[in-house]
Amino acid sequence: MEDDGMPVNTVLSHWRLTVQSIEAGFDLQWVFEWSNQLHHRDQLHAMWPLLSEQEQTRWQPFLSRWDERFRAATAPMQNPDTSVRQDGCWWQDRYPLRVTGESGQELPLLWSPPPANLDAD
Repeated sequence: MEDDGMPVNTVLSHWRLTVQSIEAGFDLQWVFEWSNQLHHRDQLHAMWPLLSEQEQTRWQPFLSRWDERFRAATAPMQNPDTSVRQDGCWWQDRYPLRVTGESGQELPLLWSPPPANLDAD
């Protein structure tokens, strides 16, 4: 199964790289592009129902592993309006726990409490 010309294993690999990058500390330079960083998980969400049962069974352990690591590297946004998403895109309602970049930079209001800045003294 492919989405935007990419096979599922490629999109899963991009999701893995995204999660690893978030685990290392999200760069505040891109703070207002956060939701764009989650594009590959959005793609997987759209692709998943189109996969055969055999493909879902094959790829589910990989997806689950990286989703769990993403959950561990992020926190839920403090917004009651998004606490129960109707579209199932739970990852869109999370923010990184660790960031890098300029301390004191403006953060989205929903990123509360603020993430730990790895560059702060």
